[in-house]
Amino acid sequence: MANEKKKRVSMVSPRITFRFPKLTEPDYGTKEFPKDAGEFSVQGLMQADSAEARQFLAKLQPYFDEAISEAKAAFKGLKVETRKKLGDVKVNDLYTTLYDQESEEPTGEISFKFAMPASFKIKKGKDEGKIIHVKPAIVDAKGVSMRKVPAIWGGTVGKVSFELSPYFIPGTAAAGLKLRLVGVQIIDLKTAGERSASSMGFGVEEGFSSADVVDEDADGENPYDGGDDKAADEEEFPQDF
Repeated sequence: MANEKKKRVSMVSPRITFRFPKLTEPDYGTKEFPKDAGEFSVQGLMQADSAEARQFLAKLQPYFDEAISEAKAAFKGLKVETRKKLGDVKVNDLYTTLYDQESEEPTGEISFKFAMPASFKIKKGKDEGKIIHVKPAIVDAKGVSMRKVPAIWGGTVGKVSFELSPYFIPGTAAAGLKLRLVGVQIIDLKTAGERSASSMGFGVEEGFSSADVVDEDADGENPYDGGDDKAADEEEFPQDF
């Protein structure tokens, strides 16, 4: 069916270095640029010339090309006056090239942004108008969901689970492919006042696991389960295809 909603495509990133992670508390922006619904996000750094970066981009490129193609088709459907005013589709790149702030030369790194809203309002159905709060799933290197999550600082190494979300904004003609955050796997944690296991020379051994510790205060629920997936499907980025 022509109007049938496309199924979201899910992926997992290769190992990336976290930059500006906002994974445990929502970011509500600033007074000048507020984010009323709140946002969880993380930027992932990769060496631009690495095999991992090239392979990752190769996986994303077909979906990015499709998103821009669909945006151009949607642009043609706008009123003539709007098209004349906007000129053409404004393509937002998949990643950001990082530059040295003094020399203004590329650092050799590129950055991908993964983000998700911290809350949304259900638009239809019996729960119409209800505000749903969600969080990204956070698991450790063994894939075990973390009941108590420490502060996650920049420099942490991990992987990101995400969904592809193409968008086109008619008012600005901006188009691209959002990497919608679902969850993260922490492989090498950097946090306040702590050093990671690998930085101290420790590897993985058989024996005690933090997952075996019984949390007497736990209520049996995982606050980082990603929320109600069914309800979350009601919320989209601007004019998803």
